[in-house]
Amino acid sequence: MGKSQESKTIAYQDILEIKAYLRELEMWHKVLHFMPHFLDAKIRRTPQEVKACAEMFEVVYQNFDTLITEADKYLNKFASGK
Repeated sequence: MGKSQESKTIAYQDILEIKAYLRELEMWHKVLHFMPHFLDAKIRRTPQEVKACAEMFEVVYQNFDTLITEADKYLNKFASGK
């Protein structure tokens, strides 16, 4: 037999945090489901509707950026074995 492989463990708290990120991604996925309706060029929108859509997009974009950054930190943490 060769060298024994090191087993990598993941703390339960880390699992819970990843699960929370997944729930948040699922929530934003549901919000994005409605975006094509707001972006439909065939429908005339009031300036207020356009502004609301832009604000909603900005919130989604910022949240996704944060989630991706945090998920990347966790994945790098697990990959390095720390």
